[in-house]
Amino acid sequence: MDSILAGKLIERISNFTDYNVNIMDENGILVASRMKERIGSFHEVAFDIINGTDDTVMVDMDNPETGVKAGVNMAIYTNKKKVGVVGVTGSPDTVLSVAKIIKMSVEVMMEYEMYKYESMKKYNLREQLMHLIFYNDNFEREDLSKYFKALNLDEEILRIPILIQIENSEVYMTKVKEILDGNKFRSRQDIGDSTKEDFIFLFKGIGCDIRNLMQDYKYLVGEYLSPLLQYIRARHLVYNIYVGPIQNDIMYYRQAYLDCMWMQKNMGNSQNRSFYFYDYMIRYMESRVPASEFNAIFYMLKKELGKKFTDNYTETMEALIEKDYNLAKAGNMLHIHKNTLVYRLDKIREVLNMNPLVNNTEREFMECFYYYLIRK
Repeated sequence: MDSILAGKLIERISNFTDYNVNIMDENGILVASRMKERIGSFHEVAFDIINGTDDTVMVDMDNPETGVKAGVNMAIYTNKKKVGVVGVTGSPDTVLSVAKIIKMSVEVMMEYEMYKYESMKKYNLREQLMHLIFYNDNFEREDLSKYFKALNLDEEILRIPILIQIENSEVYMTKVKEILDGNKFRSRQDIGDSTKEDFIFLFKGIGCDIRNLMQDYKYLVGEYLSPLLQYIRARHLVYNIYVGPIQNDIMYYRQAYLDCMWMQKNMGNSQNRSFYFYDYMIRYMESRVPASEFNAIFYMLKKELGKKFTDNYTETMEALIEKDYNLAKAGNMLHIHKNTLVYRLDKIREVLNMNPLVNNTEREFMECFYYYLIRK
């Protein structure tokens, strides 16, 4: 009976009953309880149940000498073997039916945990760790820490999350992993794996000083991915790279993965590019605002300005945002002369009385309105 698992079982059971519930291991040691002060104490009745023939023992009154309290104690079985005891404190006549249900619940939950464990055994430790990050919303720090300790990984080192999407990646997956594993910039602190969508996702460990981090991290990513990008480009494959927010706490790793997936889903149809999460903060924050709140802010403008205006607006703002408000580059993106773009922008400024080229507050408003209009 694992004490961490027992503790989780007690937490779940406590959501459905006010009775005190204890779980004792195969040695009769109380490993989990709603009465935290009792954890670690020896439970004589539980020891007798584990080593005897009785599966259920009812105690009519408290025994101050042994510390055993009145209640019902029942053996916990997995694979037809006694692995522990569950006890419910209270008058035996009152709590017997409750104890039976709790015993059954504990056994079912233990079977499920064992099933998950067996399912995970086919993965190596690094794959198990990444599997938790990819697909588990309910892990606790201990769930990740045990893998980091087993793999001798530093939990607090700076790591950059990187999602790599490659056309027909399943065909090239073996070669891609070979290139990444053989990279001279690879660190033993790097962790990663392929996702169910056949993306490559990894956390690149870096030793960069925090004072140089923001100015250097894009170059570090570029150096690390250079051999892979050379291979991809030589074969004229379509790809995108998504670089998420840098982390130094394992509890935020899953969110960093989800942030990369958010970019993959929301960065439009651009190809053969690298996207950096910190460059899209306004758009990310906007995506977290409920549609009803966004409508309350912008629906009036959308309705009153009409489709002709909003179509021109979204096309113009997309180019300006994409090219960091460089008019010449934005014009090239739209295949129009710079002066034509200026004319379009003047029409927008006349209506909204805002100029995104000179006023940051007005730029933020106009970008939010743009993200509202393109929101699906």
